[in-house]
Formats: sequence, structure tokens, C-alpha cells
Amino acid sequence: MMNRRHLLKIGAAAPLALGFPAALRAAGKGVALWVSDARYGQLAPSLRAATLHDGDVTPLWIGTLDKAWRGRGFLVAGTTGSDALFVLEQLAWGRGRRVVERETVAPAANGRPALVRWVIAPVHPSVMA
Repeated sequence: MMNRRHLLKIGAAAPLALGFPAALRAAGKGVALWVSDARYGQLAPSLRAATLHDGDVTPLWIGTLDKAWRGRGFLVAGTTGSDALFVLEQLAWGRGRRVVERETVAPAANGRPALVRWVIAPVHPSVMA
């Protein structure tokens, strides 16, 4: 017979049994590109980095992401304005990737959109290798 204690144990163990969120699994594979937004004065970590000027995603898409996302793997993370993330998210959908982690770092202010930290990863595990 199931009682309250049994239900609490199941609730506590479920995240471990089902696995960690996709963002944590993706982080274990390594981020291939870090994107930062020059409007916020963000410095990229010591990995392959790209900087968006005025939130423009076009050069990043043409020069790097379009080709990289046609293959396997290639996780992208960064801190950009929510407007730039919206465009990246739409482009990612067409290449079998999704935003798997999103966190607002700073709210919108002074005419700038909110600053968002995010991770874009392949949706299906077969695309991870």
C-alpha cells in the first residue's frame, strides 16, 4: 500500500532516475562556442568565442553556425540580449537544436533588452556525437 512517505521517496528519487536536465547533460559534452553581446560589455570565457555587435546575429550565422549546425554536436552557449536569443532560437529550430537552458541575468533597462544566459544543444541524442 502506498503511503505519504513512499510517495515522498519516489518524488525525491524521480529526478535521478529520469536523468538530469538536457542542459546539464549538454554541459558535460563541452560547449563548442561562447557567444557574448557587446552591448552589455560581456567578456567571453576562455574558449572559442564570438561577439555580437548591436545584437546582430547575421555574421555569426553566416560565418559559423549554419555550417556547424549541419553536422553533429556543436553546443552553443552565451549571454546575449533577449532579442538576439530569439533570433538564435528560431535558427536553431531549423537545425534540430533547442534552447535547453535559459536564465535572465539582468532585466531590460535603458532601451536595452534583458540580458539572458542560455545554452543551445541538439534535441536528439543521436545528434550529440
